Amino acid sequence: MEAIKTRRSSRSFEDRPIPEDVITDIKDAIMHSPSGSNAQESHFVIVQDKNQILKLKRFAQGVSGTPAAIVVLCSNKQEALIRGGQDTAEVLRFVNLGIVASFIILVAQSHGVGNCPARSFHQQSIKQILELPEEVDPELLISLGYTDQKPRPKTIKSVTEVISHERYNYSEN
Repeated sequence: MEAIKTRRSSRSFEDRPIPEDVITDIKDAIMHSPSGSNAQESHFVIVQDKNQILKLKRFAQGVSGTPAAIVVLCSNKQEALIRGGQDTAEVLRFVNLGIVASFIILVAQSHGVGNCPARSFHQQSIKQILELPEEVDPELLISLGYTDQKPRPKTIKSVTEVISHERYNYSEN
């Protein structure tokens, strides 16, 4: 719960690499993340090379600062269709990526590594830089690094604005 409550998007990073044990934990989080219909249709590229990160940043306006790593979450619509059917190909592959993204973010946060998901990037350019096969598309980038600026404080709505019981806009209290 501490990682969930303290996590904020980090957009400015120290020039410091991420230790291999943290990368290993992120890989474990990816491998153990649930996948609807057990389709496991996603692919992930962990980029730590500074030159490769700079290439990605040229085409990823949503990535700020100079992260120590970027995890690229990719989907494969063909494999999703084969392994999980039409619903997986059309919708569930994105749900699966959302779940694994939250796992990556929370593991990073639990290790004190700042992070920020980004969807604003030129998909074809990222695909070319990473040499992804035709059927694999980058869907989300998560930058990782040690934050050099304290993130803004989080503001949240009241619980009654967000959570209902039994039916919409109904509270038991």
